[in-house]
Amino acid sequence: MRKLTLILIIVFISFSFYSIQKQTENNKTDKPTIDNEFTINDDYYNLHFSVENKANQKPILVIVIELKKDAHYISPFAKLDFTGKFYMDLGSYKDVDFKSEIIETPRSEETYNNAGHPVNLIHINTTYRQELNIKTLQNFEVFGRVRFTIEPRCTLEEHPFMISFKDGKYEISSPKC
Repeated sequence: MRKLTLILIIVFISFSFYSIQKQTENNKTDKPTIDNEFTINDDYYNLHFSVENKANQKPILVIVIELKKDAHYISPFAKLDFTGKFYMDLGSYKDVDFKSEIIETPRSEETYNNAGHPVNLIHINTTYRQELNIKTLQNFEVFGRVRFTIEPRCTLEEHPFMISFKDGKYEISSPKC
């Protein structure tokens, strides 16, 4: 009986190590490559830009907003047309545009403001992902921007970015103007 128990324990431990090893290998192959990320630091927020590029998938623009000092802003999913709600765009380009809807994580929930209007306020660190629709195999540069009103300062924030593709590699940077 002891031999059987010992054999079962050894088999269980071996299977556990095998599962952990396989999971680690899968995580390595699925891990996105992020090239030339950059960050904008402000008293009320940090804004991180990067491009996620997994093998055999379209690249994804990733923007992370880390809030400070009880700052907040309006989600792009707010139903009403608020001035200064989170917005991002690319200029008018024939080779690249956004594909599908922006993904907000965690997704904001609708509440009501002091005037009784429904609004999706963001009070926590939030990540936005936007898939890029690439229509060319040639090298390119495109320019975009992120815009939102940061509260309680009540200022319209607008930050440009540049996405480029050169020699098979996507990069994101802050344009030098």
